[in-house]
Amino acid sequence: MAGENWSSRSLGSRFQHQVFYWLIRRVGLWAAYLLLYPVVGYYTLKILAGQGFYPYLARRFPEAGRLRQLANAFLLNLAFGRVLVDRADLGLTRRIGLEAEPEAAAILNGLLAEGRGLVLLTAHVGAWQAGLTYLWRLDRPINVVLWRQEADLDRHYFEHDIAAAAPRFLDAAEPGPALAAAAAALLRGEVVALTTDRVRPGETWRLRAPFLGGEIGLPGGPFYLAARLGAPVAVVFTWRSGPGLVNGGIFKIVRPARVSDPRSEPELQPLAEAFTGALTDFVSEHPFQFFNFHDLWSG
Repeated sequence: MAGENWSSRSLGSRFQHQVFYWLIRRVGLWAAYLLLYPVVGYYTLKILAGQGFYPYLARRFPEAGRLRQLANAFLLNLAFGRVLVDRADLGLTRRIGLEAEPEAAAILNGLLAEGRGLVLLTAHVGAWQAGLTYLWRLDRPINVVLWRQEADLDRHYFEHDIAAAAPRFLDAAEPGPALAAAAAALLRGEVVALTTDRVRPGETWRLRAPFLGGEIGLPGGPFYLAARLGAPVAVVFTWRSGPGLVNGGIFKIVRPARVSDPRSEPELQPLAEAFTGALTDFVSEHPFQFFNFHDLWSG
């Protein structure tokens, strides 16, 4: 399906990434931000034919004309570039400032204290990768379900610094073992974090939920996992709030109805709709921090 035709592989070469890393280390964050302008302009025009960012922009800004949408595409790509620069800065220098709602950690730790673990749902928005560092304020081990494509050269913050804390990663390339490991982690009372706004290529089990005037497909496994084990669900998003600054907050807390049948879609539907409702709230507040560069609505 067209909606599955997406890739997380890096657009830039290894050398281009190293140039940004060198600037951050040797010159300063401002120099990396400055270089983003010509780079983002080039890639915005280069991938114009593919128009991967336009399905979202057309729905988020339906009244914008062609020139305005081109400007919006530049702003969206620039925001994404700044997020990647900030993530590299976090790993290389640890200068990035991470903030969150003051009561967020207390709320999440309260959910963990119930003893059923915690499913933390997020999306490819804002500074979702740098936001992983905030999870270390929680009282339990962190497990992140992650799928990473070959030729993805963008480094996570902890890949720059071997001393940096890193969560336990569960490889989503093998969905069955990953969900089994996630279930075991929840039964131990731990945190399982997943991005649930993309259906992985080849994944057939999905739910559909409304988002920006249409419906998008969501992977069914994470929602069933929470409902099957009765684990509380927190929808958490982060956003870039300034140069080297990341903020985050809880957008929704859901206690899913218990289910036993993995195909109990009517019971899982409210959870899927709660997630897309929270995602709608996020893009209303941060329209240029939505980083799904493919047509979510066509699959």
